[in-house]
Amino acid sequence: MNITYFRPTRPGPELRMEMMVARQIDALFPGLKYPNWTAGYLTIGAGMPDLVVVSSNPEVTKLTAFEKPNAYILAYLKAVQQARLATITERLNCALSTVAACLEGLVKASVVEQEKDFFRLARPWRNILDEIVTIEVKVNNWRKAVEQASRNGVFAHRSYIALPQKVVERIKDEPILRKQGIGILAVEDAGNVVMYRKAPRRRPKVWAYYYELASITARHLGIHEHAISRAH
Repeated sequence: MNITYFRPTRPGPELRMEMMVARQIDALFPGLKYPNWTAGYLTIGAGMPDLVVVSSNPEVTKLTAFEKPNAYILAYLKAVQQARLATITERLNCALSTVAACLEGLVKASVVEQEKDFFRLARPWRNILDEIVTIEVKVNNWRKAVEQASRNGVFAHRSYIALPQKVVERIKDEPILRKQGIGILAVEDAGNVVMYRKAPRRRPKVWAYYYELASITARHLGIHEHAISRAH
C-alpha cells in the first residue's frame, strides 16, 4: 500500500502500527465502491488524522485545475441545493468577479450546472467522495485517539481508532466509543489487523472540509495519472 505523507514520519512503535494498518486497508475495507487513495498526516480543518482513506468517483480529477475558493462554492451548493450568483457571493463574502469566474470554470467542467440564474451541483458531485475513512493509531493513549477520531467526524463518513489488541480488550466497552460512533481496529502482536468493531456510516458535517479533501484528492490523482501517461 502506497501512502502519500504530508509531513515527515517519525520512526517508532506507532509508525510501525500505522504501516501494519495501511498494508491491510483493502482487506479491512473491502466494500469501497472505487479504488482508494491513502494519505498520512493530512491536515483537514482542525484535524490531522494519522491515516485518511478516500474512495472517490474518478470525475474528482476535474478539480485538479481549481483553487481553494471553489471548495467553499461547492460546499455551499451542497448545503442549499441551488442558488443565484449574488446569493453565493453574499454568503461566502467573496468578490463577485471571483465567484463568477469560479462558477464559469465549474460549469465548463460539468461540475456545476446552470439553469437560467440558478447554479446547482451536477449529480455526481453531490457524493464525489463516496467514502472517507479516518484512522487514529495509538500504542497506549486511547483517550487521545478517541478525541482525535471524534474531531475527524466533521468530514469523514467513518472514524476509527487502531490500538494494540491488549488495549482494545481493556477499553472495548467504554461508552464513549459507541456514543461517538467510533470503530475499532485491533492490531495483534503478529501484525495482523482485525476489524474489531465497524464504525457506523455518518454524514459529514462540514462540507467545506469535504470538498477541500476532494480538491486535494484530485491533485494527487491527477499527478499520478499524468505520471502514468508520460511513462507510456
